[in-house]
Amino acid sequence: MKKLGAIVFVLLLAGAGLASAQVLPGKFELGLSASYYNLKFDDEAGSLSYLSLPVRFGWYIWGGLELEPEIQIFVPMGDDGGDTTYLAQGKLLYNFALGKKLELFLGGGAGAGNGLPIYNVIEGGNNYKSFDIVGLAGLKVRVGNSAAIRIEYRFNRFNWTTPYLTVKEWGNLHQVLVGVSLFL
Repeated sequence: MKKLGAIVFVLLLAGAGLASAQVLPGKFELGLSASYYNLKFDDEAGSLSYLSLPVRFGWYIWGGLELEPEIQIFVPMGDDGGDTTYLAQGKLLYNFALGKKLELFLGGGAGAGNGLPIYNVIEGGNNYKSFDIVGLAGLKVRVGNSAAIRIEYRFNRFNWTTPYLTVKEWGNLHQVLVGVSLFL
């Protein structure tokens, strides 16, 4: 973990010296995606449907430095899907200009909610509590003057408590996300 932190620090320091301001025009970035899927099990007659809605709003506070709050809302569809849950995260990113159409970003943050993402599903409920720290890296590819395709990798370190546990549980989650960003 110390080596990863040192590598990220050196990359941020070197990139800050080489990077100009953000590639894409605009002071704000809105990222939105949706995921709907249906799970069917061989040993059960029924199926479960899920809708996941991650929403991001970034604010370029200085040059390529961006403050980015995000909320993931997980809505089960049907009677037996469980409770609606959420996970709210706050992240700080730095965007490095790689050319006219490319922007690399690195960052980290933390979040809390009443669920945690497992297999692209946010598992949880009213009596669940979760906390996470996140490190991320990605690339934005410019499409026109006010939009970009966003590809990112996230490493999440979670702890959570449930009504059934007497101690906190810990776990790691690796995610690859693809989405769209609009610049305002």
